[in-house]
Amino acid sequence: MAKTTEQKQAKSSFMRGVRHEFKKIVWPSKKSVFYYSLAVVAISIISSTMIWGLDNVLKRLLGLIIH
Repeated sequence: MAKTTEQKQAKSSFMRGVRHEFKKIVWPSKKSVFYYSLAVVAISIISSTMIWGLDNVLKRLLGLIIH
């Protein structure tokens, strides 16, 4: 099936738009990525510690109720 001229123009216009949008992208620096990653790891550790502590407290309370 042959593409019509209209389809080719639409595809070309779309690709020009994509290239134009890619020029607007601002990539973070390596330093920013490092600090963002560090923040994610720290928050993950803090959150998991809090959930672990809450789980232990609830487990002990449940143990007192059941026994």
